[in-house]
Amino acid sequence: MRMYRLAILLGAALCCAQAIAAAAPNQLVLTHVTLIDATGRSPQTDQTVLIEKGRIVSIVPAASAKLPKNARVVDATGKTLIPGLWDMHVHLAGVNADPSWSKQVLLPLLLANGIVGVRDMGGDLEALLAWKRDVESGALLAPHIIAAGPWLAGGGRKTPEQYPVKDADEARAAVRDLKLRGADFIKIISLPSKEAFFAVADESRKQHISFVGHLPFQISAIDASNAGIRSIEHLLYSAFSLSFSSKEDDLRQRLIAAEQKGDSVAWEKIAHESDATYDTDKAATLFLTLKKNGTWVTPTLNSLNTASHPEEWSVDDPLLEFVPPALAKQWRDSFHNDQMKQRAAWLARQASNDWKLTSELHHAGISLLVGSDSLDPFVFPGESLHKELVEMVRAGLTPAEVLQSATRGAAQFLGRERDLGTVEPGKAADLVLLDASPLENIANTQRITAVVRDGKYLDRGDLDKLLAGAKSAAAAVSAPTK
Repeated sequence: MRMYRLAILLGAALCCAQAIAAAAPNQLVLTHVTLIDATGRSPQTDQTVLIEKGRIVSIVPAASAKLPKNARVVDATGKTLIPGLWDMHVHLAGVNADPSWSKQVLLPLLLANGIVGVRDMGGDLEALLAWKRDVESGALLAPHIIAAGPWLAGGGRKTPEQYPVKDADEARAAVRDLKLRGADFIKIISLPSKEAFFAVADESRKQHISFVGHLPFQISAIDASNAGIRSIEHLLYSAFSLSFSSKEDDLRQRLIAAEQKGDSVAWEKIAHESDATYDTDKAATLFLTLKKNGTWVTPTLNSLNTASHPEEWSVDDPLLEFVPPALAKQWRDSFHNDQMKQRAAWLARQASNDWKLTSELHHAGISLLVGSDSLDPFVFPGESLHKELVEMVRAGLTPAEVLQSATRGAAQFLGRERDLGTVEPGKAADLVLLDASPLENIANTQRITAVVRDGKYLDRGDLDKLLAGAKSAAAAVSAPTK
């Protein structure tokens, strides 16, 4: 009976999204809007934006605009229009997000938060590709999906989100297999050796597929960049600060030994020692290398900030209603875990270094991606992307720079800047209409009046329906059977 109820609720959530899509007219006009186009231009006031068949047709001053007769016209006086946001580090169909429910919960939740595209960094490839096909065909109203499928790991068992390899030959075979299965890129979380890392790099180049991920502890940021890694994910969890240390070689060997022994206490000490031995000359060389090679970095500051402050978690957080009951209970239970609190104290001490490195990377001209790493405890999909924007401003970027990273930057990274990322004629109509300017306060990205996805206008009522459907679908998820 419970499974029947789940099927009914999940079907209702999907039908809601389909009904919204079916009701959209071919032409949409937003009038008297202030436009932040993410090209670097200053905000343009009192503009009229014409959208037809999912594309931006024209942008002209409202005073000179001629409105089509049969278009849907929205008076956007006092509102601000920005490009749709991209979350470039999510997990939609992996460890904490079972595809049996995540499609009906996470996709509408992301879209309702103004996120029009995601880069999935490790999950069930078949599920993700099926959703991607439905999104791109118009059958599913949801964000664009770019997916790696299972990440490559140096150990563990094979699962939908993990692909273990034990040597360089297996690493090469994994790259070929994932390319054949339709992965958009290769994601590394760990590897057994330097040889395996360089095998991934070489095979990815041969297969014409990019690779990204954590820095294995055996590999420096310079070596990874020179090998062609497209983006480095995280700072702390990639031991990024080792690459800045005057004691890098010694600390790296100690860290590898600590990892092999599972000695987290030693790792913590090494992390702090690497921070304390920061070498400005090494930093300058690293920045030049990253910039020359076009290596991007995804700091994921908010997930670290959240993990390091469990005292700010609330067992009554209303966003827990968007998390299936079993997972919500797991998060609530972790609030009372002494080991979690001890780890949080270390993370809090380490976090300041991540903010410092993010600032230095940015000011050195290294391109940064905005990624939330959502579904860590109390890192809620959707909201966490907006919090990441706030944390990057805290790290020293301006609101305009952060907004560009989450829009135009994502499009440039994906090689789709001719189609996505800015509000210009000819671009895809993936937009967010806000009640206030994010240039005045980056937190205003959460003040969403409407989302335009592929030219379809989702007003506040439509977005609230998507949220209600996601909440119902989350509540209906049964605990997994053992």
